[in-house]
Amino acid sequence: MSILSFLFGLAIFLYSMHQLESGIREASGQNLKKWIVRNTNTPISAAASGVMVTAILQSSSMVSLIALAFVSAGIMPLFNGIGVVLGANVGTTVTGWIVATVGFKMDLQALVPPLIGLGAAANLGYLHSPRLKGLGSACLAFGLLIFGLDIMKESVAGFSQIVDIGTLNNIPPLGYLFAGVLLAAVMQSSSAVMIIALSLLSSDLLNIVDAAALVIGADLGTTSTTVLGSFGESRVKKQLAFAHVFFNIIVNSFAFLVMLPLLPKVLSLINLQDPMFSLVAFHSTFNLLGLLTFLPLLKFYTSLIEKLIPASSSNRPDFFNLPVEVPELAISDLKVALRYLNSEAIKLHMRELGVQPESVSKDSLRNESISQESRGKLKAPRDFEAEYQQLKDFENEFLHYSNKLQLVKLEPDQAHSVVKMLEAARATVYATKTLKDFRSDFKTLYQSSDNALARQLLSAHQKFLREFYHTCIQLLETGNVLESAIERQNSLGELNNKHYQQSCDLITRSLQQDGEAVGSISTWFNLNHELHHYIRYMLTALITNSQSENAITTP
Repeated sequence: MSILSFLFGLAIFLYSMHQLESGIREASGQNLKKWIVRNTNTPISAAASGVMVTAILQSSSMVSLIALAFVSAGIMPLFNGIGVVLGANVGTTVTGWIVATVGFKMDLQALVPPLIGLGAAANLGYLHSPRLKGLGSACLAFGLLIFGLDIMKESVAGFSQIVDIGTLNNIPPLGYLFAGVLLAAVMQSSSAVMIIALSLLSSDLLNIVDAAALVIGADLGTTSTTVLGSFGESRVKKQLAFAHVFFNIIVNSFAFLVMLPLLPKVLSLINLQDPMFSLVAFHSTFNLLGLLTFLPLLKFYTSLIEKLIPASSSNRPDFFNLPVEVPELAISDLKVALRYLNSEAIKLHMRELGVQPESVSKDSLRNESISQESRGKLKAPRDFEAEYQQLKDFENEFLHYSNKLQLVKLEPDQAHSVVKMLEAARATVYATKTLKDFRSDFKTLYQSSDNALARQLLSAHQKFLREFYHTCIQLLETGNVLESAIERQNSLGELNNKHYQQSCDLITRSLQQDGEAVGSISTWFNLNHELHHYIRYMLTALITNSQSENAITTP
């Protein structure tokens, strides 16, 4: 029953650590992320930020995620991002100190009921402040943390009755190293392995050397998360993951091969008798030494990583790679992706409808000025069906990424932005589908140059489309405020209705004057109707795009 109780306590502890991280993030709002950006200008400040924020959040994974997002978005240079990740390695050792002092040295059971009670009360739904709810969640998590540690502390007392200590002592340190790697890789938490090591140490089931080997292995095992997370992802993500893994391999190899054999002598020399303090001090020391060794070489180390994993030869951007757990940057990425989708769709539409870029604007589209972000996801096979399918595939990626983002807790303005961007993306692709349905009629119009009505209609449509695309491109190129964008799009809507009516009137007059043109009349009426609806869908895409852009905030 002791082992089962210990596992229950461990599960409660790990859950409370996760909730503590979530509560602190919710309580800090955007301030924590903005603080990280402001305080990572140099390698030293980047590493110090990694240490400090990890100590607060109790999650090196979350700090690494934030650093990855900022590096991917170009807000933070790669070498500073590496500094933050390396600092997070030291920050995560704080967990060991908390467990060794609070969990096994102090009796804080009296604090559990008020902490859990306050946390539960804050999350009953009566409070509307996200920060107060976050503080409540943090209180609840801290109460559960103490409760879980107390269960583990009581359960380890019975371990010696079920576990043969002699068997454990016969395992060499290398065996404990591999056990630490495996446990951390499976549980995705070096903190959990540290707790196990401290528990076994407190019950005299392990000696200090074996427990230290277990902790070194846990440091190595946590890099599996980074490695798995980098598969199939952006180049910068692979660079950051490799930097983290290589650092841990060097530091932990030194700790195992050099520091571990000297540990008993060093502890005897400094007269440190407490085994649990000895273990957490050892853990902090080798991580701190590793950080201090790498910091002066950080720029050189970053250059080495960039040479080993070079950037892609093309300048094509990667969309949908930023972690949704950092919604400010994920939403910003969606904004760029949406602008790209709109610009690629407009280029396809103009080409299909025979509108030349130079007739719309001297600079737009011909030089791809509205599409600096758009070098990459779509090729240009000059085949409408193929390009339409690529637009749909891109929309599919857009929808999947947006849905993942909506599962994260968003601020109201962020949620509004995502909804509007989804509407804009769907409207753009649906407008392309409408174009697909009437493109053959438009080509027939081009081919009917011997027909006076066809020539008049073609001239009217081309004049209208040039004006329409000119305004569309200006709206995409410039950062219009929402009021201005709505005003211009309302004007386009009125122009669309006017053009539709005039085109229908032109056909009606021709029908009254020339009965021989009747054979094409239904086609031209249908073309007018489809073109009118196509413009309406494009206007919906543009207005919702403006609404989303004006709601987006970045750190």
